[in-house]
Amino acid sequence: MTNKILHNMLHLCLALSLVAAAVSCSNSARNEFDRLLVTLAADDATIDHADWEKIVSYIDDNKAKLSDFYDGDTLSVEKVKTYISKMFDKRRPPLHIEFTGIGQAEHMAINMYLERSGSMTPYDAPQGDGTFKSAIVRMLNNLPGSNDDNKIFVVNSTITSYPEGFASFISDNNIFEATKGLGDPSYTDFGAIFETLLNKTGDNELGILVTDMIYSTKKMIGTNPTKVFTEAQGMINSVFKDVVKKKSMLIIKMRGSYNGPYYTFCSPNAGSTYNGHRPYYIIVVGNNDNIARLTKDPEYGSFAKFESLPGYQAMYMFNTSDEYRPYYSLLLRNTNIRGRFQPEHGQPKAITRIKGMKADSNSGDMRMVLAVDLNGMLIAKDYATDISNYRVIADSPVKLLKIMPINKEDITPAEKKYIGSATHLFVLEAKDISHKQEVEIRLQNRLPAWVAESSSDDDRDTDAPRFADTTFGLRYLLQGIYDSYERNSNGEPYYFSMKLSFDD
Repeated sequence: MTNKILHNMLHLCLALSLVAAAVSCSNSARNEFDRLLVTLAADDATIDHADWEKIVSYIDDNKAKLSDFYDGDTLSVEKVKTYISKMFDKRRPPLHIEFTGIGQAEHMAINMYLERSGSMTPYDAPQGDGTFKSAIVRMLNNLPGSNDDNKIFVVNSTITSYPEGFASFISDNNIFEATKGLGDPSYTDFGAIFETLLNKTGDNELGILVTDMIYSTKKMIGTNPTKVFTEAQGMINSVFKDVVKKKSMLIIKMRGSYNGPYYTFCSPNAGSTYNGHRPYYIIVVGNNDNIARLTKDPEYGSFAKFESLPGYQAMYMFNTSDEYRPYYSLLLRNTNIRGRFQPEHGQPKAITRIKGMKADSNSGDMRMVLAVDLNGMLIAKDYATDISNYRVIADSPVKLLKIMPINKEDITPAEKKYIGSATHLFVLEAKDISHKQEVEIRLQNRLPAWVAESSSDDDRDTDAPRFADTTFGLRYLLQGIYDSYERNSNGEPYYFSMKLSFDD
């Protein structure tokens, strides 16, 4: 072998060694990155804003070794998200990762709109019990971060910026006295307000409206109620268009003391004194990711506990997409199980695929128990635990019999890993499973019963038994909003879907 050939071979070996070393370093950085991802997301299946900051920091520290995540010098959010999703999809079992607050500011800015109409000021009257102001202040104080980017607006005939600022609003002893003279309080331009909420709430913002939800116009005297309701729905149809595909809207029914004049639909200028309680509403609007972030981002946990606000009564969320993906798993041992089955292989945690299904010899049917986590969703518990709100899709007859909260007796050592974070047990009944099939369980997104129960077609009698709990024309406004969301959904809207596989 000549010296020249030997020299070239040495150069080649050195080059290959350097390449191998570089690949090894790159692989080491990526393996460490994968371990970081597992630490951050394997348990809760979520990458939130705090997780994302750690991910970005690691990638920046290893930029040369993880250069494929960049477009030039800019980190590609989509490339990183795609990598994370694919990595967890390949795990056994696969894990769907939720992203919340990714690539956004640390905290969302708040635009709060306070309706200041003649029938709103009595909620904060001096002789009242203070629950109205207390609920609003508690909600706003539960927001994370500073108030520097948050804004207050007063709405009625116009939308006017509150001159004293967010912090002053929270500390003000009489919020309606401080906003006196802003706009015309004799009517509320709901068209302009909802237009603003839907179209001017930015990607890193939440819009919050506090209102009595009583539709009114400039010319209400002598107007037939049916005409008012028709106008209200026409206004909704003109505002709630395809933008609702991207925006979710949460409506929260509240109850507060009311001391002062009440203006009926046919007497907008001459009120009659009413002292008692009245419903009012808090409406929260944001893009779908931001509304989902409220329950997934720990920093918004306190703010999102609307059910703990003084005067809370009910809530309902309008949206077009299945934003939520709760944890769920079939159990192998429970007193409610009937018949026989076994899990398919490769399911160390959540069991969603079963085989060898045999009916109980006495009853002739099978019963399975599905553990489901109903926490972390802006869905009222009484709605999420009502079996009539679920739809079961299967080839064979499969029925949801009941939903029960999990108790201590259900959490046996053998079942603990399958129960996981679940809060409730769903009992399913099946008959004649003669072939392998997918079973899908959906929580349908339907207008809840409390909407109709909270609505009145005539508010002239303040002594009526239900006056303290009803709002004039509420169901027409909310039905119009629901119809708009339903039109923009792919079929009937639903909150979440759980998919199982049954095989005989």
